[in-house]
Amino acid sequence: MKKNLCLITLICACICVSCNDFFELKRPQETQWTTTSTFEQGLSSAYWNMQWGEDGRGFPHYLDFLTSGTASLMQGNTPGLDGERYFYRSFEEKLGRMSNIWKWNYNVITKCNLALDVDRDGEGNPFNLDIAGDDYQHNYLRQVAEYHFCRAYAYWRLIKVFAPPYNHGGGNDQPIIPLKETASYSKEEVENEELGSVEQVYDLIIRDLIFAKENLPDQFTKNSWNDVSGYECGRANKWVATALLGKVYFLMGWYKEAKAEFDALIEYAESTGTYQLEEPKAPFNKEKAGDIPKESIWEFNSGFLDGQFERHNNYMYCGMVMGLRFRDSNGDELVSLPGNNEGTVLSSWNAFGIAYTALKEMGWMVDPMNGDYTITPEAEADLRYQQVYHLMLPYKEGIVKGDPEYLTTESLSGHAMVNTPHVYIDKFFRGATPYGKFSKFPFIRLADIYLLRAWLRWNDGDLQGAANDMNIVWNRANPQNPDIYTSANVNHDAIYREYLREMTGEGWTVDFMMGTQMVIPAGDSELNTEVAPPYSDWYWPIPDSETTLNHKYD
Repeated sequence: MKKNLCLITLICACICVSCNDFFELKRPQETQWTTTSTFEQGLSSAYWNMQWGEDGRGFPHYLDFLTSGTASLMQGNTPGLDGERYFYRSFEEKLGRMSNIWKWNYNVITKCNLALDVDRDGEGNPFNLDIAGDDYQHNYLRQVAEYHFCRAYAYWRLIKVFAPPYNHGGGNDQPIIPLKETASYSKEEVENEELGSVEQVYDLIIRDLIFAKENLPDQFTKNSWNDVSGYECGRANKWVATALLGKVYFLMGWYKEAKAEFDALIEYAESTGTYQLEEPKAPFNKEKAGDIPKESIWEFNSGFLDGQFERHNNYMYCGMVMGLRFRDSNGDELVSLPGNNEGTVLSSWNAFGIAYTALKEMGWMVDPMNGDYTITPEAEADLRYQQVYHLMLPYKEGIVKGDPEYLTTESLSGHAMVNTPHVYIDKFFRGATPYGKFSKFPFIRLADIYLLRAWLRWNDGDLQGAANDMNIVWNRANPQNPDIYTSANVNHDAIYREYLREMTGEGWTVDFMMGTQMVIPAGDSELNTEVAPPYSDWYWPIPDSETTLNHKYD
């Protein structure tokens, strides 16, 4: 990595350490990491960086939505968060947000490597714990596995952003980003980081996730210092690691391996009831750490357990630019109350609806590309359309908060040029008062896994199995019209349409497209073109601060 940036990052990663000269210490965390409760410091910081750092706060959802061809840039809007660049697929940014993705994820990797070095050098028990005791069995072993999980996730974010997508046909041997399994303890080590190829980085990701899957518990056993309601929310257990490993395999085109992971997860969910499909809005309307939706396998969660959310400033920031509600919304249902901080507050920062081409594909709008914006009966009957998406009519001046039309018609000045109806994503900021700003949201949920397995079954010739998985998801959203999928009508297009209805705005659409090797659509923009596999130009350049100072790029 960039020499001085990496040194700063490494020192910041050990900010809890009390030392005069970082590089005079072989393992600086020895002065602080002496128990499982102190070992938790680095892990908590890694999760925080993953979920609420500059590459968190919903940014993976945002980047996926805007580049996937399923977003529509509304008339007269200049989106925040560099939205236009991503919408028009400008893979040129070397500064700003992409540089922050680099910095924050390598920060996570450094923290994890420091901790895993402690485990290695301490021969698996650096704190001399009773290996038969609860603290070792239920805390330490789990923490080590979580460090492996966090490192895998950080490397996956980096390789998906800064390297060509994994080529199903081979040729993934180009050195691309620094790959380290141990921390650097000197300036010389930092300055001589070896580059790993796409294949090598994916190999480490897989090894880390397999380790995590095999060493994490099904569900946490809390004791002593972590026996707090909601402690486990937002963290990895065995099934979070299993789900992510399956998704990695799916993206790589390792379909047999992906299906094995999804089979195991679904069997566990169905046999234990730990994970279940609920009504579509249920994964999105919770705000307390201890209130975990049944469908959420892995949540992005602020993790604050004391109930005093107002002291903190961590929330799904990107939701204000890609969703219906503003961060001050309170309450699950759409309610127009005159007070600014009461009921539903619509986001004037939103610049994106769902692409008309996507709505046509989903079967939810009749012919919007030719001016027919009629919502179809199929949409009106679907609980997903009813609960987690929302139609807004063109701008009309003079509507104020408290009027019924506030919830049906564009009226905010930022949308004054919007002259066609739009369907918004409405999956964010739905928690109860006074916590709407801090509503949780899922990162991996069960419906996603069923649909991915449906595609894998279809691709392998198991048409009835694919139809069965699709019907599980469909029936939840359409109880009055169940079991519409059969071995005769299930195919890639049907699964893709169901995936759009279910998962739009949740950060996985591009992965579905690349994993299935379909052509990524241009969407509504005439400036975009379709992108066919192997998607070799679909990545952002590594920041100049890295390439100019690391001679391994020469």
